[in-house]
Amino acid sequence: MHSHKVFPLLTGYFTVAFKNSGKFPKVENIPSFIFLIITEEGEPIIVDSSFDLNHIPAPDSKGVRSKEQEIVELLKGFNIAPSDIGKVIQTHLHWDHAANLSLFSKARIYVQLDEIKGLLNLRKYEETSFCPDHWFFMKDNFVLVDGDYELLPGIELLKTGGHTAGHQAVKISCASGDVVLLGDSPFTYEWLWTLIPEDYWELYKKIADESFFWIPKYSDKIKDWIFMADIIQGSEKNHTVETLAKMSSRCIFSHATDLEPLKAIS
Repeated sequence: MHSHKVFPLLTGYFTVAFKNSGKFPKVENIPSFIFLIITEEGEPIIVDSSFDLNHIPAPDSKGVRSKEQEIVELLKGFNIAPSDIGKVIQTHLHWDHAANLSLFSKARIYVQLDEIKGLLNLRKYEETSFCPDHWFFMKDNFVLVDGDYELLPGIELLKTGGHTAGHQAVKISCASGDVVLLGDSPFTYEWLWTLIPEDYWELYKKIADESFFWIPKYSDKIKDWIFMADIIQGSEKNHTVETLAKMSSRCIFSHATDLEPLKAIS
């Protein structure tokens, strides 16, 4: 048993909407949490890096974030600067989880190998889910992990897949028991996007900036990156939400509506 602590940091709310489609249900005021782990030795680790207010897919979308919900301001409350962060864990690379990695220029960024490989074979409509402009320029900071991996004693990366090809959860050993940060592993969203008629997609592509879609020019660069990368070989497992629940005393979803910001989980 370890005595790491986890702090949920609320970084704002977002709404994804095609108001005039008559098909797409409004996904409204979704809370966006990242997490600060303080290890028992005092090391700060960040899990996920939230969304960009200027990059929310669908033409009638919006985000809300107060000054107090800016990542830099949240960390100030712990007397931490982004430059103090040496490790960032990305549960996955969707636009609402990976938009502020540039803050952590000194960190090693842990992501599953399959998350990168999956970008070469995106599922239908997934082109709106990833924004390589948010993070590709930091690829030299990335550490690619293939499967489950113990990052530190009492902190494990657990591959889940499902939500994305290389989605991972994080298990943290706290004094009160094991806590699992689920990321978005309980959900897949393809069914939402497939509700949009093809003509709406074509219209969206005409009015949206190209950064809202997967940019093919990155594919060859990703192939080269994978070929050259040093990969950490973990154990081969794909955990379900059910198995994660059995191995922990508490599971936490990144967009939970009942999560109390800044309250320590220890």
